[in-house]
Amino acid sequence: MNDLKWLAPKTYPFVLFFLAAMLMWYVGKDTQNAVDYRLPSIIEEHYTCVAGADAPDKKLTVYVNTEYVARNLANRLCADAVVKRQYHQVQAWWGGGEAAAISFIGKGLGDVVNTKDNIVEAFDAEKTYGYKRLASYPQYQAYLIALHEKPVISREYLIGRRIGLVDYPTSRSGHSIPMHMLQALGLQDQVTIVYSHSHTGLRQLLASGQVDMISSYWSEDDHERFSENYIQPISESDISGSSWYLKMDNRNTDLFCALQTNLATIAEQQASTYFGQLHFSEGCPEQFVGR
Repeated sequence: MNDLKWLAPKTYPFVLFFLAAMLMWYVGKDTQNAVDYRLPSIIEEHYTCVAGADAPDKKLTVYVNTEYVARNLANRLCADAVVKRQYHQVQAWWGGGEAAAISFIGKGLGDVVNTKDNIVEAFDAEKTYGYKRLASYPQYQAYLIALHEKPVISREYLIGRRIGLVDYPTSRSGHSIPMHMLQALGLQDQVTIVYSHSHTGLRQLLASGQVDMISSYWSEDDHERFSENYIQPISESDISGSSWYLKMDNRNTDLFCALQTNLATIAEQQASTYFGQLHFSEGCPEQFVGR
């Protein structure tokens, strides 16, 4: 009996725990290979609508920065006669920043993509995948815009201020450029950043006094509510606007024209004059685009 003292009642819980752990390991090792461990995709946000073509594999993939434009464009394309003839569905993706744009362009995953020209050039995507520019937004500058005084770009002036930014990192004037400025001044944690979903929302924050200043572009419409004397440029040179691209592995001019027409309609609906200034590339007769 002395040899069995280690099995005293007070040790039972530890023995049971050990046996249970061994059983779980033994069962799990035989089923581990059946589990599908997949890394999450860069972006999860997407919207799909049905167009019309019978072939279920005919899908038009769209990538843009914002959910509003993604859904709006997808719904318009699903109702478009050309798209209905050629595609079964339209799937629009948004978000994910430059990493997502690089995946869609660099791997040729997107059929219609709104991105920066330098990303397309970096991957030589016009030659590799046949991307052709549909339209482009004009150049612009990034400004700090205030309501009652001209902002000063200095640590002393900006510390403790409330600054409005947009919540998507792909916006240069509304996010990446002002964030770099704050980092350079060592102010990341010494200002209050108030986020908005759009540049229009930023202007509402400023007009209502919820922020001391915003970072955005300046447009002609801004003269109605704000003073051009109270803006401060924070980019040293003009920023190139983004462009819309279509992956054309054939001469699908019907689709090219249909996309330009729908982009023109969306541009007309924009509250911002900047995003309404869409310059179209050649390739479609003007009467078909409605320019």
